[in-house]
Amino acid sequence: MECMYLTDFCDRAISYDAYIDLLGSNLEVHNLHYKKYAVSEAMHAVLAQAQPVKILVLTEPWCGDSVAIIPVVKKIVDEAHGWELKVLLRDENPDLMDKYLTKGSRGIPVFIFLDEECRVLFSFGPRPEAAQKIFELYRHDFRAGKMDKAEIIKKIRSFYAKDRGRAIETELIRLLRDRLLSIRNKPLTSAH
Repeated sequence: MECMYLTDFCDRAISYDAYIDLLGSNLEVHNLHYKKYAVSEAMHAVLAQAQPVKILVLTEPWCGDSVAIIPVVKKIVDEAHGWELKVLLRDENPDLMDKYLTKGSRGIPVFIFLDEECRVLFSFGPRPEAAQKIFELYRHDFRAGKMDKAEIIKKIRSFYAKDRGRAIETELIRLLRDRLLSIRNKPLTSAH
């Protein structure tokens, strides 16, 4: 009954506007990422063919990756027909978060794409591969006490500012093509 389980989470999720109200000092950076990202023609082409989806995002208002990624996804949702984005706070939903661990940790944001029947199509997160590579590059130095975590966060924030949502969009285009369009374009099998 996974479908019923996620339906319950969809019902409990807050709207994007309610999430924005929680951002506090992160709102300005969030809005800047939204403003600077432009949906590409390639993404428009995928959206024109993709089925409507609901997206649940597990996050917290303090999360730096969320401040950079959610605005990009929101702008894509704004361009799509019939798509919906709702937010679940990670710390209030540990049972769902534990189904989407990243290397054993509760990394956020995690975007769960659902079809109209509430089936999981795919998930994305907590950050695009290019940003994750930055983190992995300095992980050993951080664990060895040679680098402060704040320095790594600064490098990742710099990446997001320069990238303007392209890495996020590239990965989402690939996932949408692989998952949504392949489902939509599957031929119906007939019973013989």
